[in-house]
Amino acid sequence: MQNPLLTMALYVALVLIMPGPTNTLLLSSGLKVGVRQTSPLIAAEALGYVTSISLWGFFLSALSVSRPWLPAIVKLLSSAYILYLAARIWRQSGALQHVAANPVGLRDMFVTTLMNPKALLFGSTFFPLAAFQTAADFGRTMATFLVVLMPIAIGWSYLGMLLTARHSWASHTPKLLRGAALVLLTFSGTLMYSVLSR
Repeated sequence: MQNPLLTMALYVALVLIMPGPTNTLLLSSGLKVGVRQTSPLIAAEALGYVTSISLWGFFLSALSVSRPWLPAIVKLLSSAYILYLAARIWRQSGALQHVAANPVGLRDMFVTTLMNPKALLFGSTFFPLAAFQTAADFGRTMATFLVVLMPIAIGWSYLGMLLTARHSWASHTPKLLRGAALVLLTFSGTLMYSVLSR
């Protein structure tokens, strides 16, 4: 039998690793001040995600009781968002070579993460429904999420530092991002099929 937390961790990792507003801030900070001084921003990111996912998850969980069709609609919307994310990453695949290396504040990171659409995707689609029904399940699910989040956030900070240290690496980022966009495109189709095939 498939472990729902392992499945969630895989999907969460796939979306978390993709470029977006939060990861761009981590990259920018890594470019400017290095990994060590970027670490407080990772804590702000974690707090932003925990807050936003909790709000979305508990709200949608309560709403779904009287509207059993809601989770399927949210999954279809999530699939459309992932498709949009894939298209945007493909179009802007060269942008990471030209990220502005301005200092990033804790408040900037928290607010950006709080408003990140990925949090809605996690709380509405990837987190098991049980996560928002008991405190124990919520704690286990959120702990799993944070275990996935931390190395990815650190990785984006390191990428910023490496792009500063090794300029030759920057030329390979567009290919990497286009590959990531294709993975997201596949994932979007799979998610949409899982809803429409029922």
